[in-house]
Amino acid sequence: MQTLHNGKPAQSLPFEDRGWALGDALFETLLVRQGRAVWLDEHLQRLQQGCAQIQLDFPEKALRTEIDALLKSHPSERAVLRLCLSRDSLGLRGYAAATRTPHRYCQIVPVPEPVREYWEQGVRAFVAQTRLPEQGQLAGIKHTNRLPHVLARAERPQSDFSEGLMLSVSGLVIEGIASNCFIAKNEVLFTPLLDQAGVAGIARKKVIQSAQVAGVPVIERRLTMADITAADELFFCNSLIGLWPVRQLDCLSYSSFKLCQWVQRDLESVWYG
Repeated sequence: MQTLHNGKPAQSLPFEDRGWALGDALFETLLVRQGRAVWLDEHLQRLQQGCAQIQLDFPEKALRTEIDALLKSHPSERAVLRLCLSRDSLGLRGYAAATRTPHRYCQIVPVPEPVREYWEQGVRAFVAQTRLPEQGQLAGIKHTNRLPHVLARAERPQSDFSEGLMLSVSGLVIEGIASNCFIAKNEVLFTPLLDQAGVAGIARKKVIQSAQVAGVPVIERRLTMADITAADELFFCNSLIGLWPVRQLDCLSYSSFKLCQWVQRDLESVWYG
């Protein structure tokens, strides 16, 4: 593992960092393959959008320079690159933001190949009891306030349940614990509208684009558990794991992976090519 803080090697966080103190930060998690950060421009665009939403400056030039340095010094076949922008407190206490200037963190960690069995045969998942707050101002971006996801992941052992489905406080289906979700019904793909909660994932965007090019309708709208129950198939996706069809969600079983497998074939080279 190698970490840069504002362009310099680091092993700890500064006390003036509001990210660890208040969650006043954004992050991105990218797959690295053969020295290349997959979908880097799209991840930086979402990071820039997040900066605008929480009133933080976006240091694109410095980030790109630091990313290039890490990639060149880390020759692993497969790794995870984590970017984080966290507001500086300037030594002041309280909630008021004293600056728009962020600390920059870039970290690269080698990882094994994702589990091919999950990709091909599907996963077992559960509906989390922990609910996501609805806050339109933070919807779509990847901020560091992840405590609901941490609590949801702790509900069931990951060895038995590879992923969990998360709902909002009003009962809307939002996303997986570490992923976005899609359902298929009558040859149409549906994915939750993320205007009140959830992260608008990059892999989610690629799935939508892939389906639309193939002429498969994709509809973003509010989904409930009734939609999940009536669906022909359900799958999760994110930038690191790819696409995981769901074979079982608590007592629900899915036998069709048809549309998921089609999108998998189109995007497979991203993770396994």
